[in-house]
Amino acid sequence: MNRLLPMLIIILLSSISIHARTGLEIDKLFTEQYAADPQVTETILSGNNRYLKKHNLSVFSTFKAPAAKYQAAVEQMVLNDARKAIGKNVRYKDGKLYYALFILSPVTSNGNKTNRYIYYLNNSSAKGGNVMVIYLEGKLSDQEVSSLLQSAK
Repeated sequence: MNRLLPMLIIILLSSISIHARTGLEIDKLFTEQYAADPQVTETILSGNNRYLKKHNLSVFSTFKAPAAKYQAAVEQMVLNDARKAIGKNVRYKDGKLYYALFILSPVTSNGNKTNRYIYYLNNSSAKGGNVMVIYLEGKLSDQEVSSLLQSAK
């Protein structure tokens, strides 16, 4: 029973936020396949949350994992989604995607426009380097996203 409860929570959280990334390759990162790996850290916030309200967000999802194991697969997912971007800020290092902020087309639901962003960071060159993806969705502007990401560093 002690092991079942954490898995049920992970499954529930994944299903709650699945609508946010529907149609994106990075949606695969927020499934049991990755969440079950103890080296992977995921955070998924949605619903009535103080952090979300403060930053004008409706969904905030993060994925962090060892670059040695996940960099190639994660980078490919991010680049596939980047094809749909309407704006981008990208940096490469040693022939690999190092940093990216992709602005995706907004989605409209019930007359409300929701902006979507993908942030990617690959610090594989550092000892014990990680790859990180942050998905943001809400009414926040491009400027607010940049400020939020800067404050998180």
